[in-house]
Amino acid sequence: MSQQIDTMDELPVTALIEHKPEDLTGFLDYVCAILKHKGAQHILITGLSLPGKPLRDLIYRNQWGHSDIYSSAISSVQGEDILLRKIAGLTHPKLWHFDEAKSWLRDSALFRMLIEHSGNPISMNDIVGIHVHQFSRVQMAIIAAGETLRLSTQDLYFFSCQCQVILSDLDDTRPLGQSRSGELSGRERHVLALTAQGKTASHIAQELRISQRTVHAHLQNASEKLQAANKTQTVVEAVRYGQIELN
Repeated sequence: MSQQIDTMDELPVTALIEHKPEDLTGFLDYVCAILKHKGAQHILITGLSLPGKPLRDLIYRNQWGHSDIYSSAISSVQGEDILLRKIAGLTHPKLWHFDEAKSWLRDSALFRMLIEHSGNPISMNDIVGIHVHQFSRVQMAIIAAGETLRLSTQDLYFFSCQCQVILSDLDDTRPLGQSRSGELSGRERHVLALTAQGKTASHIAQELRISQRTVHAHLQNASEKLQAANKTQTVVEAVRYGQIELN
């Protein structure tokens, strides 16, 4: 059930902790309200789809641009979009200034859509990316753009930490597990996790009591799902998209 938020009141970045949203809807409402108070004119909160897979049902809040025909276009954006990929790899929140990041931002389908539909080019001078991740349960990108986002580095980091804590608490109360197309199978994850530890195909085959041929097949399948060019990139992409953790 959504919580009432008085948008006339000033909302500090501490509002998430102070008000403790009761459910995912309340969490999303507060995140959007706080970002708007800090100058955000465009907001997208979405699960992170895997490479080659569209966002589609993973979108939580779509306030990205101002066009009525926009929803289907946003839903079709795929996981390898450069803006989504960069956010998926973040360990700390990031604020980009368009003039400094335009060389790669212009390659983002999400950002090109915003340019086309925002109606106000200066409303995307600042772009914030936050990666909220509960391993194997939910992976979320919070993206905000505005002419000037009034978020210091300290504010942004604290806000990101609150998002992580609140989402973890909500997940403990009522699991928020996402269903993402293209996820690795349990055995593919296991083989890849062992590979990340530096174990050879021979060692993995012995440990899992399978043939080396089966090990290579699992690695090949994982590589294809993650659109990786080699074993090293497969491990990197698996970590990026929450398929394995490095111990």
